Parts: sequence; C-alpha cells; structure tokens
Amino acid sequence: MKQMMKFNHISTFGFVGVILLAGLLSTSPFAQEMTAGVNATNMRSYSLWSAVGKVEMSDNQPVELGVKFRTDLEGSVNAVRFFRAVPIDSGYVVHIWSATGELLGAGMAVEGQQPAPGWQTIDVYPPVSVKAGVTYVASYYASKGQYSVSEGFFSNTTITNGPLHTLSDGVDGGNGVFVYGLGGGFPTQSYNASNYWVDVLFTPTNLP
Repeated sequence: MKQMMKFNHISTFGFVGVILLAGLLSTSPFAQEMTAGVNATNMRSYSLWSAVGKVEMSDNQPVELGVKFRTDLEGSVNAVRFFRAVPIDSGYVVHIWSATGELLGAGMAVEGQQPAPGWQTIDVYPPVSVKAGVTYVASYYASKGQYSVSEGFFSNTTITNGPLHTLSDGVDGGNGVFVYGLGGGFPTQSYNASNYWVDVLFTPTNLP
C-alpha cells in the first residue's frame, strides 16, 4: 500500500523546482563511481556528499528517508547530515539502524538548525559503533515531507570517500529507502534508486 502510494506520488506531483548549488559535483551523479572529500572540520571524519544537485518534492506527507552505507574500517558514526530546501518546524530527528531494523542510535535538534536551503547536521549521542563490511541505514524524519531527491541516482553509482561508501541499488536491497507514516520509523521501501541526500559523519577507530 505504501509502495503504491509512493508511485502515485512520483507520477502525480512531479518536481516543483531545481536548485543547482555552488560546488555542484563536476561528474555526473550517474557515473559508476565518484569520490567526495574528507570532511573539512575534522580530517579524521568522512562524509559521503560534498555538494548536491537537488530537486525538491512537493509531497507533504510525513516520511522517513534514508541511505544504506558501509565502511571498510571499524569506527563510529557521530552525526547524520541531510539536505533540506525548507526548514522542519517540528525539529530534526535522525536515526542510525542496522540492516534488519534495530535502532542503534538517534539524535534530535529543535533549535539552532542550520539555514535552509542547506545541509543540516545532527549529532548522534552517544556515537554509534559500526563494523567493517556491514550494511547500516542512516535516516531523518520529515514531518511534512518536502524532501530533496534525485531519482535513478543509485542505479549504477557507488559513492566512496576513504573507507566510507554507499551501495548501488540492488547490492543489499534498494537504495535509498523511505517509509511513510506519522513519526517515521525504519525505512524499508525504495523507488527508482532514488537518492534522498542523507549522509553520515564517520570516524574510523584506526586509520591505515
């Protein structure tokens, strides 16, 4: 039922605008592999996205949106990042999940959010320990929808930054993921290999 709802939403609402930000990735997001830079605020921290070509959806239903990721080294996820075109009045809630839906960590910010449009970074406390080669899901809850999305992004794409990388669609189920519903929850559905521009800040325990 929710998958059908998502399909109807995609075909009915369409896009309401496209904003190309400064620093847009110079290579096509549909390339086989792209590499992001080390997070500038901490040379031991890695994130997936350095810039975004984003499209805002007019969908105003409450939804949780996420990305599947793995690392090649053990370490910890200290925060979840995501791109927002418009603020979320109710505050920002983020989650880290196991591949089977176990909630491993969460974070929330009601005040002090970064300006929108722009990247929002919410600390996860305590940080979540992650193992090498294991699939995890990072997500955020959009109480009124209006999320950023790039359809077809993960169909042939792997994003790599040091030990941190996303999964191409189909490697471990669909990527990115979502679930509709008040309050959100573990996102298990996917549509058209869509990227919802969700990210993590990952710090390895030991750098090679």
